[in-house]
Amino acid sequence: MVTLSATLTDKINKPIHWLNGLAIAYVIVGYGLSIVCITDTSWLANILGVALLTHTLVWAGYFVHEFMHGAIYRSLQRNAVGAKIMLFLTGSCYCRYQPLARYHLAHHKNRADFSSFSMSDFLRSLPAWLLKTIEALEWLYFPAINFILRWFCVLAPFLGDSRKSDRWRNGSLLLVRGSLFALLAWYSPKAILLYFVAYISFINILRFMDCFQHTYSVVQLGQPMPKHSFEYEERNTYSNTVPGRWRWLNLLFLNFGYHNAHHQVIYCPWYLLPQLDAEIYPTRCKQQVTLGSLIKNYHQFRMQRLFGEKSDVTETDDRLDFETFYGDIGVSFLVLREPLDWLKLKVLQTNEELEANLC
Repeated sequence: MVTLSATLTDKINKPIHWLNGLAIAYVIVGYGLSIVCITDTSWLANILGVALLTHTLVWAGYFVHEFMHGAIYRSLQRNAVGAKIMLFLTGSCYCRYQPLARYHLAHHKNRADFSSFSMSDFLRSLPAWLLKTIEALEWLYFPAINFILRWFCVLAPFLGDSRKSDRWRNGSLLLVRGSLFALLAWYSPKAILLYFVAYISFINILRFMDCFQHTYSVVQLGQPMPKHSFEYEERNTYSNTVPGRWRWLNLLFLNFGYHNAHHQVIYCPWYLLPQLDAEIYPTRCKQQVTLGSLIKNYHQFRMQRLFGEKSDVTETDDRLDFETFYGDIGVSFLVLREPLDWLKLKVLQTNEELEANLC
């Protein structure tokens, strides 16, 4: 494991509360201001509102990640409260925070990604017309898979037994959020369309960032848990950042692209990740791939990754070749891939067995 300087260690162990507070205030106040802007009659205000709404949703999503790692507060309870607020803003509140955090931390502990069903098998089980529709939407950059996963989380308590205890909870959330959106639509029908544009943009940004950060094997829960080494973790983790004089742009993504540094010190707060990355990799991280170079891959392989085709990163003596790096799809710390017992597919485990397997 990495050894850090005393100065950086001290900074990591003493969170800057005013800076975290300022960033969180930006998310909450900016979200409210964006709603005002998308209801305005001015198209300039509408454009500003869509951009602001997209960015505050992106930061809200990444703050969930920060709270999961205890990088904002030292209190588990305060981190949980903060995460639940951000989950509500992002529309990811239909999954409980504790299971989401447990799955994500298991991703770090076991150096693997997890799923309770095979997305490719699920897609191939669909009627041909529905599969073609999903493929067409994904080809057009509409994140159909992500919406499907999110609606699975919303409706799972009502359609099966695995989460029936959450029926009242999810029903209440649907009523509250549905009423708020109905009120917004009544006040400004145009605002609903603009909100949807911002929300699609938010999902596309998060999944683009998620897409190329690992070449971990995906473990179907129910199979033996892998025993991967730290070397495996480092070799199959990638930092997708904006380099050089434009590196400040990484802040747009709350520095989430410094992924190798994050995996080295998982409780390092967002504002220290560039410093941590520079200290761990004083020359250049071999696993670093620039965001710009991944745009081609994201476009070229958007259909292949739907069916989980194997990504291939070729290693040479001094560099890595990302030409056939397909990436993943729908992998996120905001959504659970739950057992689909109500679809009558092969369910690998119950929720209780899933959580026991992760412990």
